[in-house]
Amino acid sequence: MSRMKQLRIGIDIHSIGTQKGGNETYYRELIKEIIRFPCDHLFFLYYTNPQVAQQIAAGEHFSLKRLRPSHRILRIPFTLPWVVRNDQLDVFHAQFIVPPFLQCKAVATIPDIAYEHIPQFFPAGERTWQKLLVRKSAKRADHIITVSEYSKRDIAHTYDVSPEKITVTYEGASGEFLPLDREKARQDLARKYGIHSEFILYLGRLQARKNLARVVEAYANVRRSGLRHKLVLAGKQDSLFQPVLSRIRELKLENDILLPGYVPAEDVPIFFNAADVFIYPSFYEGFGLPVMEAMACGTPVITSRNSSLEEVAGAGAVLVDPMDEGSIADALTRVLGDAELRRQLGQAGLARSHQFNFKNAAEQTIGVYERVMDNA
Repeated sequence: MSRMKQLRIGIDIHSIGTQKGGNETYYRELIKEIIRFPCDHLFFLYYTNPQVAQQIAAGEHFSLKRLRPSHRILRIPFTLPWVVRNDQLDVFHAQFIVPPFLQCKAVATIPDIAYEHIPQFFPAGERTWQKLLVRKSAKRADHIITVSEYSKRDIAHTYDVSPEKITVTYEGASGEFLPLDREKARQDLARKYGIHSEFILYLGRLQARKNLARVVEAYANVRRSGLRHKLVLAGKQDSLFQPVLSRIRELKLENDILLPGYVPAEDVPIFFNAADVFIYPSFYEGFGLPVMEAMACGTPVITSRNSSLEEVAGAGAVLVDPMDEGSIADALTRVLGDAELRRQLGQAGLARSHQFNFKNAAEQTIGVYERVMDNA
């Protein structure tokens, strides 16, 4: 039990229910663990999606409050400052952008600043919005939370912020990510999604920075060498994905590359367990949660030798040069052609995944709230 005075803490959880990958998962799992954590603080959870009220079983110390209007143009500068003042908060926890006119301490989670380094993979409006406002938020926040040591160094250097102002809280795979009966997982996918073949899996947002164009080119090379696996690109189509679809058609791979769309949370572990290998050669990640989730299922992983991914995967994955489709194709050929290597990778990834969890992240996050008030 916390020994300091009871705090009134507000957390912006608007990303829950948006089907936007890592941000949604981060806040959903963080809130679950904060609810379980033994402390006397009062929490105000600000959401926008009406389904959130059914998803979060909040206890006596938690109040769920829906924000209206929900669009960020009005929510950030007007709605949030009003509710923060009305609820008399001691600490407000923001997603990326700290609202103006706050009359309390501010903590901001900034998982990564990819738009600073690979701006070509972001729509112009989003890129401009983030470059302007996140930099200001990093300066204005009383403390920053990020999700890897790589991101901590990057934020500190790029935004000229003291490393002492930044705390790393690693993410982890939630409890439903674990090894399942593989044959049953394949039967479930065949019944629900019509996927009957052995397959290579990518799962996450279908966006340009995930390097899916090179995944498709590497897969085409592997197919030409005789490999019969399908490629499943699972997730919601996002920014700048259209060129990938065009390239799939040019290569005449429409029957071999499957696009099941957004996968509900309850089906994600089934996809991981049914796949022969999970591939995630992203250009830039703050953490790379799908890599952790795949490893927790005992699925062999291929990921990038860059940003946070090497830090997160450790010895639990095969690392490739994301700029080189030949490197990606070679890794696919090696892993899919060697059952013993797949077994070793599965065991190593499973062991690595046990070192990360949201329970620790929740405890560290509450510690940040308390420290910013101690320094008030």
